[in-house]
Amino acid sequence: MSQEEMKQLLMALKSIDRQVTQCFEKSTNMSLTRYEMLQQLYHHGKMVQSDLRDVLKIDQAAITRHLKILEQEGFVERQRNAHNNREVFVQLSMAGRQQLSGCSCNRTQFFDELYRGFSAEDFAQLQNFIARLNDNVTTMKEGRIQ
Repeated sequence: MSQEEMKQLLMALKSIDRQVTQCFEKSTNMSLTRYEMLQQLYHHGKMVQSDLRDVLKIDQAAITRHLKILEQEGFVERQRNAHNNREVFVQLSMAGRQQLSGCSCNRTQFFDELYRGFSAEDFAQLQNFIARLNDNVTTMKEGRIQ
């Protein structure tokens, strides 16, 4: 495969990511990142904001921006740690739980449509390719490029 073909493949993946995100948001009326935040809070309960950021692998400015919107919508509650003023606890509100349950039906339908026609073998192969790409990127980020 030529470098141009490799570049085109990477650009296609980026385009698919953008389109999937847009379709998800249209289907659920919520950004994929905010949905994932609510999911993490649902499964883990109260979390330190920095832990949520680490799990989602997004930067501090993005987590703060998304949480501010979710808080304004009444879906999350934030409070400073009384023992460590630098830490902020985040938890799902009742409205957030209701929003999440409403999105879940649309989310299931969305992913059923997205993956229509994929076999178990297709998924296994795709997971393998993505894991290898992720390993390579991790190696590059850590500066271990040969």
